[in-house]
Amino acid sequence: MCPWFESRWYHFKNKRTTVRLFRFKPSPKRMYPEDLDFQLHGILNWIDETRPTRLAIVMDRNTEKHCLPLLSHLLPPHTEFLCLSPPGEHVKSIEHALALWSQLDEAGFDRSSALIGLGGGTITDLAGFVASTYLRGIDCWLAPTTILGMVDAAIGGKTGINLTHGKNRIGTFQHPVGVSINPHFLSTLPDRHKINGWAEHAKHLLITDPDCDLHGELAPLVGMSASPEVIGDAILRSIAMKAGIVNQDEREQTEIRKQLNFGHTVGHALESWALAEDQDILHGEAVAWGMQVELKLSARLCSEADDDREQLQVAARVLKDLFPQPTNAPGADALWSWMLKDKKNKADKVRMALLKRPGHPVLNVEVSFDSLSDSFL
Repeated sequence: MCPWFESRWYHFKNKRTTVRLFRFKPSPKRMYPEDLDFQLHGILNWIDETRPTRLAIVMDRNTEKHCLPLLSHLLPPHTEFLCLSPPGEHVKSIEHALALWSQLDEAGFDRSSALIGLGGGTITDLAGFVASTYLRGIDCWLAPTTILGMVDAAIGGKTGINLTHGKNRIGTFQHPVGVSINPHFLSTLPDRHKINGWAEHAKHLLITDPDCDLHGELAPLVGMSASPEVIGDAILRSIAMKAGIVNQDEREQTEIRKQLNFGHTVGHALESWALAEDQDILHGEAVAWGMQVELKLSARLCSEADDDREQLQVAARVLKDLFPQPTNAPGADALWSWMLKDKKNKADKVRMALLKRPGHPVLNVEVSFDSLSDSFL
Protein backbone atom coordinates (compact mmCIF):
# COMPACT_ATOMS: atom_id res chain seq x y z
CA MET A 1 0.00 0.00 0.00
CA CYS A 2 1.45 3.35 -0.99
CA PRO A 3 1.93 5.96 1.77
CA TRP A 4 -0.47 8.42 0.14
CA PHE A 5 -3.52 6.22 0.33
CA GLU A 6 -5.97 5.24 3.04
CA SER A 7 -8.82 2.76 2.91
CA ARG A 8 -11.62 3.71 5.27
CA TRP A 9 -14.83 2.08 6.35
CA TYR A 10 -17.78 4.05 7.64
CA HIS A 11 -20.95 2.64 9.14
CA PHE A 12 -23.80 5.01 8.44
CA LYS A 13 -27.31 4.45 9.63
CA ASN A 14 -29.33 3.80 6.50
CA LYS A 15 -31.37 6.95 5.87
CA ARG A 16 -31.98 6.42 2.19
CA THR A 17 -34.90 8.38 0.83
CA THR A 18 -37.55 6.96 -1.48
CA VAL A 19 -38.04 10.28 -3.31
CA ARG A 20 -37.40 10.02 -7.06
CA LEU A 21 -36.62 13.04 -9.20
CA PHE A 22 -35.77 10.94 -12.27
CA ARG A 23 -34.94 7.34 -13.08
CA PHE A 24 -31.57 6.08 -14.22
CA LYS A 25 -32.01 4.73 -17.75
CA PRO A 26 -28.98 3.10 -19.35
CA SER A 27 -28.72 4.16 -22.98
CA PRO A 28 -26.29 3.52 -25.83
CA LYS A 29 -26.11 7.28 -26.29
CA ARG A 30 -23.67 9.22 -24.16
CA MET A 31 -25.41 10.95 -21.28
CA TYR A 32 -24.42 14.40 -20.12
CA PRO A 33 -26.13 16.23 -17.28
CA GLU A 34 -28.77 18.63 -18.54
CA ASP A 35 -30.05 19.52 -15.07
CA LEU A 36 -28.53 20.19 -11.69
CA ASP A 37 -28.64 17.37 -9.13
CA PHE A 38 -28.95 19.24 -5.83
CA GLN A 39 -30.06 16.17 -3.87
CA LEU A 40 -27.69 13.72 -5.66
CA HIS A 41 -30.68 11.55 -6.47
CA GLY A 42 -29.01 10.65 -9.77
CA ILE A 43 -26.51 8.57 -7.79
CA LEU A 44 -29.24 7.09 -5.60
CA ASN A 45 -31.35 6.03 -8.58
CA TRP A 46 -28.34 4.55 -10.37
CA ILE A 47 -27.47 2.44 -7.32
CA ASP A 48 -31.06 1.30 -6.97
CA GLU A 49 -31.34 0.36 -10.64
CA THR A 50 -27.97 -1.35 -11.12
CA ARG A 51 -27.34 -2.83 -7.65
CA PRO A 52 -23.52 -2.99 -7.87
CA THR A 53 -22.06 -5.98 -6.01
CA ARG A 54 -19.56 -3.68 -4.32
CA LEU A 55 -19.20 0.09 -4.28
CA ALA A 56 -16.26 2.38 -3.46
CA ILE A 57 -15.92 6.15 -3.18
CA VAL A 58 -12.62 7.64 -4.39
CA MET A 59 -11.97 11.02 -2.74
CA ASP A 60 -9.30 13.15 -1.10
CA ARG A 61 -9.14 14.64 2.39
CA ASN A 62 -10.87 17.84 1.30
CA THR A 63 -13.85 16.13 -0.27
CA GLU A 64 -14.00 13.64 2.59
CA LYS A 65 -14.42 16.52 5.03
CA HIS A 66 -16.59 18.93 3.04
CA CYS A 67 -18.49 16.94 0.40
CA LEU A 68 -18.92 13.37 1.62
CA PRO A 69 -21.54 14.39 4.25
CA LEU A 70 -23.86 15.45 1.41
CA LEU A 71 -23.61 12.00 -0.17
CA SER A 72 -23.05 9.48 2.61
CA HIS A 73 -26.69 9.02 3.64
CA LEU A 74 -27.55 7.83 0.12
CA LEU A 75 -25.02 5.01 0.05
CA PRO A 76 -25.56 1.33 0.84
CA PRO A 77 -24.10 -0.03 4.10
CA HIS A 78 -20.43 -0.95 4.10
CA THR A 79 -19.54 1.14 1.07
CA GLU A 80 -15.76 1.34 0.93
CA PHE A 81 -14.19 4.81 1.12
CA LEU A 82 -10.77 5.24 -0.49
CA CYS A 83 -9.09 8.49 0.54
CA LEU A 84 -6.08 9.93 -1.31
CA SER A 85 -3.87 12.43 0.44
CA PRO A 86 -2.65 15.08 0.36
CA PRO A 87 -4.87 16.64 -2.32
CA GLY A 88 -3.37 17.91 -5.54
CA GLU A 89 -2.28 17.15 -9.08
CA HIS A 90 0.30 14.61 -7.89
CA VAL A 91 -2.43 12.06 -7.10
CA LYS A 92 -2.77 11.50 -10.86
CA SER A 93 0.10 9.01 -10.76
CA ILE A 94 0.70 5.35 -11.50
CA GLU A 95 1.45 4.82 -7.79
CA HIS A 96 -2.00 6.02 -6.77
CA ALA A 97 -3.65 4.05 -9.56
CA LEU A 98 -1.81 0.93 -8.38
CA ALA A 99 -2.91 1.53 -4.79
CA LEU A 100 -6.54 1.79 -5.89
CA TRP A 101 -6.36 -1.27 -8.17
CA SER A 102 -4.82 -3.27 -5.34
CA GLN A 103 -7.47 -2.21 -2.85
CA LEU A 104 -10.29 -3.08 -5.24
CA ASP A 105 -8.73 -6.48 -5.85
CA GLU A 106 -8.21 -7.20 -2.16
CA ALA A 107 -11.81 -6.16 -1.43
CA GLY A 108 -13.17 -8.60 -4.01
CA PHE A 109 -14.50 -6.13 -6.57
CA ASP A 110 -15.82 -7.81 -9.71
CA ARG A 111 -17.16 -6.59 -13.06
CA SER A 112 -20.53 -5.82 -11.49
CA SER A 113 -18.91 -3.54 -8.91
CA ALA A 114 -18.61 0.22 -9.32
CA LEU A 115 -16.75 3.36 -8.29
CA ILE A 116 -17.87 6.89 -7.52
CA GLY A 117 -15.33 9.66 -8.07
CA LEU A 118 -16.00 12.46 -5.55
CA GLY A 119 -13.68 15.39 -6.06
CA GLY A 120 -12.15 17.86 -8.46
CA GLY A 121 -10.63 17.12 -11.84
CA THR A 122 -7.65 15.22 -10.44
CA ILE A 123 -9.93 12.80 -8.58
CA THR A 124 -12.40 12.32 -11.45
CA ASP A 125 -9.53 11.79 -13.92
CA LEU A 126 -7.92 9.19 -11.66
CA ALA A 127 -11.15 7.44 -10.63
CA GLY A 128 -12.26 7.23 -14.25
CA PHE A 129 -8.89 5.80 -15.28
CA VAL A 130 -8.88 3.20 -12.53
CA ALA A 131 -12.47 2.17 -13.30
CA SER A 132 -11.79 1.92 -17.04
CA THR A 133 -8.78 -0.37 -16.56
CA TYR A 134 -9.67 -2.55 -13.57
CA LEU A 135 -10.96 -5.89 -14.94
CA ARG A 136 -11.00 -4.11 -18.34
CA GLY A 137 -13.68 -1.77 -17.11
CA ILE A 138 -16.22 -1.33 -14.32
CA ASP A 139 -18.92 1.33 -13.98
CA CYS A 140 -17.96 4.74 -12.67
CA TRP A 141 -20.22 7.63 -11.63
CA LEU A 142 -18.63 11.05 -11.23
CA ALA A 143 -19.61 13.69 -8.69
CA PRO A 144 -17.31 16.65 -9.47
CA THR A 145 -16.91 19.07 -6.58
CA THR A 146 -15.14 21.96 -8.34
CA ILE A 147 -16.17 24.31 -11.13
CA LEU A 148 -13.38 23.01 -13.32
CA GLY A 149 -14.48 19.44 -12.71
CA MET A 150 -18.11 20.25 -13.48
CA VAL A 151 -17.59 22.16 -16.72
CA ASP A 152 -14.69 20.16 -18.11
CA ALA A 153 -12.86 17.30 -16.40
CA ALA A 154 -15.90 15.09 -15.71
CA ILE A 155 -17.38 15.71 -19.17
CA GLY A 156 -16.27 13.97 -22.34
CA GLY A 157 -14.98 10.55 -21.32
CA LYS A 158 -11.25 11.25 -21.10
CA THR A 159 -9.40 9.72 -18.14
CA GLY A 160 -5.74 9.96 -17.35
CA ILE A 161 -2.71 10.06 -15.12
CA ASN A 162 0.56 11.96 -15.41
CA LEU A 163 4.10 10.79 -15.97
CA THR A 164 7.30 12.54 -15.03
CA HIS A 165 7.53 13.90 -18.56
CA GLY A 166 4.09 15.43 -18.84
CA LYS A 167 0.38 15.62 -18.08
CA ASN A 168 -2.12 12.92 -19.02
CA ARG A 169 0.47 10.77 -20.78
CA ILE A 170 -1.41 7.59 -19.83
CA GLY A 171 -5.18 7.42 -20.19
CA THR A 172 -8.29 5.98 -21.76
CA PHE A 173 -11.48 7.08 -23.44
CA GLN A 174 -14.33 5.81 -21.29
CA HIS A 175 -17.45 7.73 -20.35
CA PRO A 176 -18.83 7.55 -16.83
CA VAL A 177 -22.27 6.01 -16.52
CA GLY A 178 -23.43 9.33 -15.11
CA VAL A 179 -22.38 12.70 -13.73
CA SER A 180 -24.04 14.57 -10.86
CA ILE A 181 -23.69 18.35 -10.87
CA ASN A 182 -24.41 19.68 -7.38
CA PRO A 183 -23.53 23.39 -6.95
CA HIS A 184 -23.75 23.01 -3.16
CA PHE A 185 -20.27 21.50 -3.33
CA LEU A 186 -18.87 24.81 -4.61
CA SER A 187 -19.47 26.58 -1.31
CA THR A 188 -16.56 24.61 0.13
CA LEU A 189 -14.03 25.94 -2.41
CA PRO A 190 -11.40 28.61 -1.65
CA ASP A 191 -11.77 31.72 -3.81
CA ARG A 192 -8.67 30.85 -5.85
CA HIS A 193 -10.20 27.54 -6.93
CA LYS A 194 -13.49 29.17 -7.84
CA ILE A 195 -11.72 31.61 -10.16
CA ASN A 196 -9.51 28.83 -11.52
CA GLY A 197 -12.49 26.79 -12.67
CA TRP A 198 -14.00 29.42 -14.94
CA ALA A 199 -11.00 29.35 -17.29
CA GLU A 200 -12.37 26.25 -19.02
CA HIS A 201 -15.74 27.97 -19.39
CA ALA A 202 -13.91 30.87 -21.05
CA LYS A 203 -12.34 28.41 -23.47
CA HIS A 204 -15.73 26.91 -24.36
CA LEU A 205 -17.09 30.40 -25.04
CA LEU A 206 -14.14 31.37 -27.23
CA ILE A 207 -14.22 28.27 -29.42
CA THR A 208 -18.00 27.94 -29.86
CA ASP A 209 -19.66 31.36 -29.59
CA PRO A 210 -18.75 33.97 -32.22
CA ASP A 211 -20.95 36.56 -30.52
CA CYS A 212 -19.99 35.96 -26.90
CA ASP A 213 -19.53 38.91 -24.57
CA LEU A 214 -16.54 37.39 -22.82
CA HIS A 215 -16.21 40.09 -20.17
CA GLY A 216 -19.94 40.32 -19.53
CA GLU A 217 -20.21 36.55 -19.12
CA LEU A 218 -17.10 36.00 -17.02
CA ALA A 219 -16.78 39.09 -14.83
CA PRO A 220 -19.69 38.26 -12.45
CA LEU A 221 -18.56 34.62 -12.24
CA VAL A 222 -14.89 35.32 -11.61
CA GLY A 223 -15.75 38.26 -9.35
CA MET A 224 -18.06 35.95 -7.36
CA SER A 225 -20.97 38.37 -7.60
CA ALA A 226 -23.14 36.05 -9.70
CA SER A 227 -26.29 34.57 -8.18
CA PRO A 228 -26.54 30.79 -7.64
CA GLU A 229 -28.98 30.66 -10.55
CA VAL A 230 -26.51 32.37 -12.88
CA ILE A 231 -23.72 30.04 -11.72
CA GLY A 232 -25.87 26.97 -12.32
CA ASP A 233 -26.90 28.18 -15.76
CA ALA A 234 -23.28 28.92 -16.71
CA ILE A 235 -22.19 25.44 -15.64
CA LEU A 236 -24.92 23.73 -17.66
CA ARG A 237 -24.23 25.95 -20.66
CA SER A 238 -20.55 25.09 -20.54
CA ILE A 239 -21.34 21.37 -20.31
CA ALA A 240 -23.66 21.65 -23.32
CA MET A 241 -20.98 23.44 -25.37
CA LYS A 242 -18.39 20.77 -24.64
CA ALA A 243 -20.85 17.90 -25.12
CA GLY A 244 -21.86 19.30 -28.49
CA ILE A 245 -18.26 18.98 -29.65
CA VAL A 246 -17.54 15.61 -28.03
CA ASN A 247 -20.66 14.03 -29.50
CA GLN A 248 -19.29 14.73 -32.98
CA ASP A 249 -15.89 13.16 -32.30
CA GLU A 250 -15.60 11.16 -29.08
CA ARG A 251 -12.08 9.82 -29.70
CA GLU A 252 -10.60 12.62 -31.81
CA GLN A 253 -10.84 10.45 -34.94
CA THR A 254 -12.20 13.24 -37.14
CA GLU A 255 -10.19 15.90 -35.27
CA ILE A 256 -13.25 18.01 -34.41
CA ARG A 257 -12.60 17.40 -30.73
CA LYS A 258 -9.13 18.91 -31.03
CA GLN A 259 -10.63 22.39 -30.77
CA LEU A 260 -11.09 21.69 -27.05
CA ASN A 261 -7.31 21.80 -26.80
CA PHE A 262 -7.27 25.55 -27.40
CA GLY A 263 -5.06 27.11 -24.72
CA HIS A 264 -3.83 23.71 -23.60
CA THR A 265 -0.64 23.25 -25.61
CA VAL A 266 0.96 26.17 -23.81
CA GLY A 267 -1.12 25.61 -20.66
CA HIS A 268 -0.14 21.95 -20.27
CA ALA A 269 3.50 22.82 -20.93
CA LEU A 270 3.34 25.38 -18.12
CA GLU A 271 1.70 22.83 -15.82
CA SER A 272 4.28 20.16 -16.66
CA TRP A 273 7.08 22.63 -16.00
CA ALA A 274 5.44 23.63 -12.70
CA LEU A 275 5.14 19.99 -11.59
CA ALA A 276 8.80 19.37 -12.40
CA GLU A 277 9.88 22.55 -10.63
CA ASP A 278 7.47 22.15 -7.69
CA GLN A 279 5.72 25.41 -8.52
CA ASP A 280 2.16 26.17 -7.42
CA ILE A 281 0.09 26.74 -10.57
CA LEU A 282 -3.47 25.45 -10.91
CA HIS A 283 -4.81 23.95 -14.14
CA GLY A 284 -7.22 26.79 -14.86
CA GLU A 285 -4.54 29.39 -14.18
CA ALA A 286 -2.22 27.62 -16.63
CA VAL A 287 -4.94 27.35 -19.28
CA ALA A 288 -5.97 31.01 -18.88
CA TRP A 289 -2.34 32.02 -19.38
CA GLY A 290 -1.97 29.54 -22.24
CA MET A 291 -5.04 31.00 -23.97
CA GLN A 292 -3.53 34.48 -23.81
CA VAL A 293 -0.37 33.26 -25.53
CA GLU A 294 -2.38 31.26 -28.07
CA LEU A 295 -4.68 34.20 -28.79
CA LYS A 296 -1.60 36.21 -29.72
CA LEU A 297 -0.43 33.32 -31.89
CA SER A 298 -3.89 33.14 -33.45
CA ALA A 299 -3.80 36.81 -34.39
CA ARG A 300 -0.34 36.34 -35.87
CA LEU A 301 -0.88 33.05 -37.74
CA CYS A 302 -4.59 32.60 -38.43
CA SER A 303 -6.36 35.95 -38.77
CA GLU A 304 -6.37 37.89 -42.01
CA ALA A 305 -8.85 40.67 -41.22
CA ASP A 306 -8.02 43.53 -38.85
CA ASP A 307 -11.40 43.13 -37.13
CA ASP A 308 -10.67 39.46 -36.39
CA ARG A 309 -7.29 40.32 -34.90
CA GLU A 310 -8.85 43.03 -32.77
CA GLN A 311 -11.43 40.59 -31.38
CA LEU A 312 -8.66 38.18 -30.41
CA GLN A 313 -6.64 40.94 -28.78
CA VAL A 314 -9.67 42.09 -26.79
CA ALA A 315 -10.27 38.53 -25.61
CA ALA A 316 -6.64 38.27 -24.49
CA ARG A 317 -6.97 41.48 -22.48
CA VAL A 318 -10.16 40.22 -20.82
CA LEU A 319 -8.42 37.02 -19.73
CA LYS A 320 -5.44 38.96 -18.43
CA ASP A 321 -7.70 41.23 -16.40
CA LEU A 322 -9.85 38.46 -14.91
CA PHE A 323 -7.46 35.60 -14.21
CA PRO A 324 -4.35 35.56 -11.97
CA GLN A 325 -1.11 35.69 -13.89
CA PRO A 326 1.66 33.24 -12.91
CA THR A 327 4.29 35.40 -11.28
CA ASN A 328 7.08 32.97 -12.05
CA ALA A 329 6.19 31.77 -15.56
CA PRO A 330 9.32 30.71 -17.46
CA GLY A 331 10.37 31.86 -20.90
CA ALA A 332 9.50 30.23 -24.20
CA ASP A 333 12.73 28.21 -24.25
CA ALA A 334 11.86 26.49 -20.95
CA LEU A 335 8.38 25.48 -22.16
CA TRP A 336 9.30 24.53 -25.71
CA SER A 337 10.76 21.15 -24.67
CA TRP A 338 7.49 20.32 -22.90
CA MET A 339 5.46 21.41 -25.92
CA LEU A 340 7.44 19.08 -28.17
CA LYS A 341 5.91 16.19 -26.17
CA ASP A 342 2.32 17.32 -26.69
CA LYS A 343 -0.08 14.59 -27.86
CA LYS A 344 -1.33 16.66 -30.81
CA ASN A 345 2.09 16.90 -32.44
CA LYS A 346 3.01 15.10 -35.62
CA ALA A 347 6.47 14.43 -37.07
CA ASP A 348 8.08 16.42 -34.25
CA LYS A 349 6.13 19.53 -35.22
CA VAL A 350 4.26 21.48 -32.54
CA ARG A 351 0.64 21.70 -33.66
CA MET A 352 -2.00 23.80 -31.92
CA ALA A 353 -5.71 24.46 -32.03
CA LEU A 354 -5.96 28.21 -32.55
CA LEU A 355 -8.69 30.68 -33.55
CA LYS A 356 -9.30 32.70 -36.70
CA ARG A 357 -11.68 34.75 -34.56
CA PRO A 358 -13.94 33.84 -31.60
CA GLY A 359 -16.16 30.91 -32.51
CA HIS A 360 -13.99 29.87 -35.47
CA PRO A 361 -11.25 27.41 -34.44
CA VAL A 362 -8.41 26.45 -36.74
CA LEU A 363 -6.90 23.00 -36.13
CA ASN A 364 -3.41 21.55 -36.59
CA VAL A 365 -1.62 24.90 -36.92
CA GLU A 366 2.14 24.34 -36.99
CA VAL A 367 3.89 26.71 -34.62
CA SER A 368 7.61 27.44 -34.67
CA PHE A 369 9.70 28.34 -31.68
CA ASP A 370 10.22 31.84 -33.08
CA SER A 371 6.46 32.40 -33.41
CA LEU A 372 5.93 31.18 -29.86
CA SER A 373 8.71 33.36 -28.48
CA ASP A 374 7.32 36.44 -30.23
CA SER A 375 3.89 35.76 -28.72
CA PHE A 376 5.00 35.25 -25.12
CA LEU A 377 3.48 37.57 -22.53
